[in-house]
Amino acid sequence: MTTIAASQLNTNYALYIRANFFGSMNDISQWYGVLGISPTASPKTIKEAYRELAQLWHPDRYVDDPELKARAESEIKEINQAYSEIKAHLSAKVDAPHTAVASRTKVHSTVNKIQSTPESYYQQGVNFAEEQRYEDALTSFAQAVKLNPNYLEAYQYRGFILGKMGFNLRADAEFKKAHQIKLKNRFKQPQKYTVYNEQHSDNSTEAPFKAKTSLWLKCRQTILSNDQPCNSLIITQSGEIAGSNNSPEIQLWQARTGQPIGSLQGHSDRVNCLTLSPSGQTLISGSKDQTIKFWDLRNKKLMRTFTGEFDGHLNEITTVAISPDNQILLSCDLDNSLKVWNVSHGKVIKNISFSADVTCLAINPNGQIFCSGGLESQIRIRQIRDGQVIRSINNQSGVLSIAFSPDGKLLATGGFNRTIKLWDLTTGKEIYTFTGHLDRISKVIFSPDGQTLSSSSWDNTIRLWSLNTAQEIACIQAHATPIKTMAIAPNGQTLISSSSDRLIKLWQSNF
Repeated sequence: MTTIAASQLNTNYALYIRANFFGSMNDISQWYGVLGISPTASPKTIKEAYRELAQLWHPDRYVDDPELKARAESEIKEINQAYSEIKAHLSAKVDAPHTAVASRTKVHSTVNKIQSTPESYYQQGVNFAEEQRYEDALTSFAQAVKLNPNYLEAYQYRGFILGKMGFNLRADAEFKKAHQIKLKNRFKQPQKYTVYNEQHSDNSTEAPFKAKTSLWLKCRQTILSNDQPCNSLIITQSGEIAGSNNSPEIQLWQARTGQPIGSLQGHSDRVNCLTLSPSGQTLISGSKDQTIKFWDLRNKKLMRTFTGEFDGHLNEITTVAISPDNQILLSCDLDNSLKVWNVSHGKVIKNISFSADVTCLAINPNGQIFCSGGLESQIRIRQIRDGQVIRSINNQSGVLSIAFSPDGKLLATGGFNRTIKLWDLTTGKEIYTFTGHLDRISKVIFSPDGQTLSSSSWDNTIRLWSLNTAQEIACIQAHATPIKTMAIAPNGQTLISSSSDRLIKLWQSNF
């Protein structure tokens, strides 16, 4: 009682000081006061102030101090409201009639100038997307491409949002436009890296190819997915491929021949994500129907289902991950709710909420910690037993894929900013930044020996990176359209990739 009372007293005191110093919150200038900036501040200054305060008062920073955590929850709520009010005010000023009073003409002129650039509309769209205001985000991106018809990032982000909203045809149209722009840009600018086509002859005498043959990926099989491209892929030790493609069914193929060998049926809506148990005998799927299902791959039968009847998910599941000892399952849904499951009992033992979409999860090989990534630039490392944050890493951009190294000492991230970052988990510091991809990164994977990192991208390429030399060692023009996902066989000898062209390709590697 004492802790709660003290926390409430501190919160009330802070609100009292603000109310008496700034006056009524009905005046927009008071919301600027909450962020500690002037009403004439630029959008960049506003955003920087908001980010600093949001980082300072994020409740996850005070998990060990209930008093400070309670205060932080109150502070962050007011900070978020202030930021929303200011953005709404600026948007209203942009759309306001030109008949504004003379005394405000100069202010309106400044705001209009700031807000009417393609970059400002794009950034506004990103902000809306982070708040899950997807319709507003699409409107902002539309303004950006109206002012700049070749705004690559706006088309890409718009495609990403449309895909999340289920408008796959519209999303593909956006990605196609972005691809056309990329081709135009490539024609104008010289390539920094040599790109090899999968049909490149092994007898070539070109020096660059000879220098990179040691880790060459050779395409040995191509599979055509049914109606939609696969968004999630798994390849087992026994050589079976499982793929989810916006359907309730999970498709199965024989990797050696590329022939379909059936499907797993049981979900009532599309399957969004797949993961494989440590034994390799059980496939785990998460679906829009809000359930998680465990499948016996040997007998092609459903084993068990985790549902939202009691404490499960109440929205479609977007990503899943399982611990090396098969005891803990992580799952996240569109409500940004992450659940930690006890696999043996099929019960949720921990709920964690996020402020932005979570796009990927990974569990460290030691099974003690896990990492989440998404539209929020902060990457959080948590203890798996209680979800407590033990480290936050500022990636400065949204993340679409994360992976732990086989020894558990490194973390690789890839996402919207086209770069791959390698982090030291002991210090939280960035070790390398790999550049070369021309579009966002869809997947990053370590080789089993931890010496090589593979990445796939919406620029249609797969690239290999040496962790010993921090250099790119191969780049393959793998598909004709953006690569949606990639997976590696447990033995490291086969990579598989899936593209929006509905093709799945199997690559023989020398890992």
